[in-house]
Amino acid sequence: MRSCCYGIARLVSYGRIQQVFWSSLPVNAPLFSILTRVSSSVSLSSQFSSSASNNLTSRIPLNTANSSKIALIFDEERAITYGQLARYVGQYVSLLHLKYALKRGERVLGRVEKNLDSLALYLATLRLGGIYVPINPSFTDHETEHFVQDCKPSLLVSCKKKSDDRFHEYVTHVVDAIALAREAAAAKPTYDVEHVAPHDLACICYTSGTTGVPKGAMISHEGLVWNADSLIKAWRFTSDDVLLHLLPFNHVHGLFISLNCSLFTGSSVVFRPKFAVNDAMKWLPKATVMMGVPTYYSRLMERNDFGRSVTAGIRLFVSGSAPLSSALWKNFQKRTGSAILERYGMTEAAVITSNLYEEEGRIPGSVGKVLEGGELRLSSSGVIEVLLPSLFRGYWRNPEETARNFTNDGFFITGDIGSIDHEGYLYLLGRQKDMIISGGLNVYPKEIEDAIDWTQMVNETAVIGLPHMDLGEAVVAVCAMNTHAQDEKLEATVKERLKLVLTNYKIPKKIIFVDSLPRNSMGKVQKKLLRECYHKLFLESK
Repeated sequence: MRSCCYGIARLVSYGRIQQVFWSSLPVNAPLFSILTRVSSSVSLSSQFSSSASNNLTSRIPLNTANSSKIALIFDEERAITYGQLARYVGQYVSLLHLKYALKRGERVLGRVEKNLDSLALYLATLRLGGIYVPINPSFTDHETEHFVQDCKPSLLVSCKKKSDDRFHEYVTHVVDAIALAREAAAAKPTYDVEHVAPHDLACICYTSGTTGVPKGAMISHEGLVWNADSLIKAWRFTSDDVLLHLLPFNHVHGLFISLNCSLFTGSSVVFRPKFAVNDAMKWLPKATVMMGVPTYYSRLMERNDFGRSVTAGIRLFVSGSAPLSSALWKNFQKRTGSAILERYGMTEAAVITSNLYEEEGRIPGSVGKVLEGGELRLSSSGVIEVLLPSLFRGYWRNPEETARNFTNDGFFITGDIGSIDHEGYLYLLGRQKDMIISGGLNVYPKEIEDAIDWTQMVNETAVIGLPHMDLGEAVVAVCAMNTHAQDEKLEATVKERLKLVLTNYKIPKKIIFVDSLPRNSMGKVQKKLLRECYHKLFLESK
């Protein structure tokens, strides 16, 4: 918690925080109408339109300390303008350049909490031509060691410096995040930037590693710029928008997809440390856009007081990073009157497809159409292959894995299985590695999961394949329930209902009831852990 507050406290001490007086405002007042009372009405993005190029430093309006437009809102009393953010980032630029001698192409590994300081560190790294490497601060020391040894950073900024001091043999500078913020407070800001070419790397983002060792995806400036421009157009972002940012800051979804749309348009961001239902309920009436993972929406739906009175000011709900069930989509629309816009993306490509902005163009169960300027196709085995300007440049120091994941004509092999309807809408059927072959027949977990959701008898489901002496693999459903006990009667009832919509070989051989499903930091169910946990289920019964 202390690392979340230092940067703001420092700004307060310099008297540079702009106060926003919330107490006199109606609870459902759209925040953009409030902000125009205390900020300039000039769109920042217009200052750069004549000279914009395909790198992040030229597109994010931090070249001036004079703008009074609100950039970030932290809570009811604390916010900073784009001018204040520019100065803050400029102090980090000076510090990284003069003391730590960060050079173009060198890596900065951020094992930091989500706060103003981590945002300034990221933006300053980009302005110096460095490569930012975000990792989850909750990773163990053993997990962190893999990233340190793989990316070989020049600077490791850590919220756990005591444990990270052990990495001095690999890293020139291991610096405590709070200490770095104190050093930045004494630095004179600079608004100069290193020349950055569009093809230069902006970040190395590691894959989640749910099916193996995490790999570093090399992401370029021009790729992120193209993706942000595409989403701004598709999702109709303007400088009047207020984004409710609840996502982690160590992942493509939170760091690029959501944040760049706001920074590019000079709009405002409610910058909260993490998702919590009560906190989201509090801030939703003051925002116009929310991006999240399906878990966020399912948790909100558990609240009886969540509905149209809370969401009236939201023009766009976006879901990604994990599959959104059709049942949740329909129930959310019924409760709020808003259709969630589901999209499809991954670390290696950012956003690939999106449902249409018009609500009649949002199809439950589909992740939409490929972004304009991109190409998407299915291989003979149904695997999704994509070619977009936002594609990553390969895996860091891993040419063999890079070659394995691209076709001869340059398409990236996603590893996801899908189907495309006659209008070009994509439907995800699951990961290729998750596909179950039971008795010689292909079973797609997503189809079974959707069918179980349709019964409305469980909260959520993960379908896996487990070793079976007769079938090779048996279909097993692990269902999250409010009840703690294995209910054989309920299991039989669910199976009977599934027979109405599924052929016999797709019916789970076993349904296991649990309190909750294991997830990673982005809300993806960790099926690998479930397979390990129940690996011997049928083998022991023989």
